Amino acid sequence: MGAGLVLIAGVLSFGNDWLQTGKVNFRIPVATLIGAWLVGELGNLDSKAGTSLGVMVLIAAASTPLKGKSPIQEIASVVPKG
Repeated sequence: MGAGLVLIAGVLSFGNDWLQTGKVNFRIPVATLIGAWLVGELGNLDSKAGTSLGVMVLIAAASTPLKGKSPIQEIASVVPKG
């Protein structure tokens, strides 16, 4: 479960970076795969710890602005306010 959350966080970060810079940053997918593997291994030892760490990584990746807007801010700017 935790590894899947880390992969979602990586996709958010990769897409947000690509959208804002117009360049593909291949360091993000590599770091995401390594991080997901590590969290998955932690999840094999203690599933609650792996899931908790995955949730923390997802929250941090979605809310931290790097090189401009965070993914949450970017989504909020696209969604129409009603």
